[in-house]
Amino acid sequence: MTSSANTPADTAGPACCGAPAAAPTSQNTAQQEPREVLIITDSCCNPAAAPAEERAVKTVGEAITATGSTAHARLVSATDALGGALSPEILAEIQSQLVRGTAQPPMVMIAGQIVASGNFTQQEVEAALTGTSA
Repeated sequence: MTSSANTPADTAGPACCGAPAAAPTSQNTAQQEPREVLIITDSCCNPAAAPAEERAVKTVGEAITATGSTAHARLVSATDALGGALSPEILAEIQSQLVRGTAQPPMVMIAGQIVASGNFTQQEVEAALTGTSA
C-alpha cells in the first residue's frame, strides 16, 4: 500500500473500532465529532486494487477537508479486518453487503455503516460526513 504523506489516513497497526454506533440522523450528526472514517480495502489480497485504494484515501481526505470535519481516516486492510481490527458486527455488515453485491472494495464506513464503496465520489463522502444526501 502506498499513500501520500499529506493525507489524513492513519495507517498504524490494527485497532478495534468497537461496536457500530447509531446511524447518523439530522439530530445526532453534530454530536458525533470527532469521528473516524474507515476505509476498508482489499489491496493486501489483490495488488491490482492499489490504485483504487490510493484514490479512496485521497477522496476521503479531500471530503474531510472540504467539510471542515474533525474526523480522521483510518485505512483497514481486509487481512487486518479479518484478523480482529474490526468488530464482528461490522465484519458481518461488510460480508452481507459483499454477498448481496451492494458494496465492493474499497468501502467507506462511518458509525458502523457503509456510506460509499467502489468508485465513489467526494460528494458521497461529504454527504455522509454532514448528514445530507448526495
